[in-house]
Amino acid sequence: MGLQQSTKVIIIFSVFTLLVTILFGRFFYVATGKRDLANTQIKEKDKAKRGGIITSDGYRMAYTTKVYTASVDTRDLPKENETIFTKMFSIYSGIEQGEILEKIRSRRGNVILAKNLSFQQFQGLKKLAEEFRATKIITSRTIHNGENIYVGLSVYESGAERTYPYEDVLTPLLGYTDEFYEGKYSRVRGVKGLEKKFEEFLAPQRDGYFIGSKDARGMTILDSDLKREERIDGNDLHLNINLSLQKKIETILSKYRKDLRAKEVIVSVIESDTGNVLALATSNRFTRKNLKDLSYLNVSAVEYTFEPGSVMKPIIFSIMLDEKLIWRGQYIDCENGKYKIGTRIITDEHPMKLVPVEDILIHSSNIGMAKLVKDFDPLSFYNGLQKFGFSKKSGLEIGREVVGNINPLLELQRHIYRTTASYGYGMTANFMQMMRAYNIFNNDGKIVDPKVVAYLKNGENIISNFPRESTTIENSQIIDISTARKMKSILVETVKLGTGSGADIIGLEIGGKTGTAHIAEGGKYVKRYHSSFFGFANDEQQNYTIGVTVIDIVENYFASQSAVPIFKNVVEIMLEDHLLKKRD
Repeated sequence: MGLQQSTKVIIIFSVFTLLVTILFGRFFYVATGKRDLANTQIKEKDKAKRGGIITSDGYRMAYTTKVYTASVDTRDLPKENETIFTKMFSIYSGIEQGEILEKIRSRRGNVILAKNLSFQQFQGLKKLAEEFRATKIITSRTIHNGENIYVGLSVYESGAERTYPYEDVLTPLLGYTDEFYEGKYSRVRGVKGLEKKFEEFLAPQRDGYFIGSKDARGMTILDSDLKREERIDGNDLHLNINLSLQKKIETILSKYRKDLRAKEVIVSVIESDTGNVLALATSNRFTRKNLKDLSYLNVSAVEYTFEPGSVMKPIIFSIMLDEKLIWRGQYIDCENGKYKIGTRIITDEHPMKLVPVEDILIHSSNIGMAKLVKDFDPLSFYNGLQKFGFSKKSGLEIGREVVGNINPLLELQRHIYRTTASYGYGMTANFMQMMRAYNIFNNDGKIVDPKVVAYLKNGENIISNFPRESTTIENSQIIDISTARKMKSILVETVKLGTGSGADIIGLEIGGKTGTAHIAEGGKYVKRYHSSFFGFANDEQQNYTIGVTVIDIVENYFASQSAVPIFKNVVEIMLEDHLLKKRD
């Protein structure tokens, strides 16, 4: 115990002695007026930074920090001063003395002692470099032509590093960056996701600089003669994403993916009137340092297409309702569960006989849909799907999107192909296309594109008119208001009485439709499934469209057992976060 205390006293005394030596030497240096350099002009660059990515609730999801490097020219470091140099450098940098000593003895010439130093370390070491010079711990030297030069300890800004403080949250939507060099200075650029899509706006706009005189220490004199040009950093990207909601949804999706033994689970929440995306979550996220599966880099919500299954039924139903080809109060014979078209037999999971037309959706009847589209004009069928945004980009601000396809018009001439397309087979769509289509029902028949990005900001200047990628006419009336409200009513009944009953929460207006679709592999449908539920949750003030898709699900593959409970869980989170409020 006594030995340990003695050691501590010796260390403290040694450091104190070193500091006194440096301060005394510096005083002597200044007092005697001895200098190695005359006052000269100096120009220093002030490197511009990449803009940040910020959520609607004010959290910075990505930002750039400057990094600094320290190096020493060992030819300027007398051997007898190596010990004091390493001790003082260790105190300011936090690097072990032995490691520093090993580096400075490794070669004669310039040696890098530390990289990726923080700004605080940079400031401390820069002051230390002045003291080393002032006290002659590091000295100047004469080169072959008799010129006296000094390099000594150099501490300088060496690059920029992208930081993601919330690790895997909001990936893969955020995307990622890679490093490139401008001379010896490292910068970052976007490679995927929002980082790539908004590279032009996020990238540093213009480096700054200042020119002035330098004193004997080599430091810029901050006087009235100083000339300066301000740097212009990249724009900050402000999102509509609510981080609290996003993170909570991601947490439950990780659990559901494991429990359901699914390949991936996707969820989105958007404001129905604006299209603002409050959450776009997936179970398949990545941390940049531990990426194992490259597929996790893809935004499956727009880069993965699938046959949607029965969630297509309300789309076709609404097109026909809007064209007055069907009407409320109409009855359809569902043939008690079996119906033949040519050589194909269409079946229903829940056999029905003569039922009101809305029961086709409420109880998800394939036979009912087959009968509805029997005389539906193929061109109207095709054009109707295009109006709803299928086979077109969803408008989500991501560089790469796979749009899927509608059955060719030639195919739709045949009743069997119109039938299978009416319940979501033979055509493909991505998740956000389905979200945009269902949002029409909860937005009085108008289409709006989903929007992750709210605006760009540089200082106090807001940029809201940046180009968005869209193939729809914003707020165009796709179906009549009365049609949209009839559809809402039917989808609410579907939740209260039909396949979506597990999503109902008293005190909220909740509607939606389930869909369970076989996966096609090698031209054949196999016993693997996609499970979806698309719908809405409204209170007296707010309307939200919410979608769930479970990709390649093994356990409880029926949507009523998988996608529906996830939907309800999301709505419960929104109640906790006061995004929704139950009616009294």
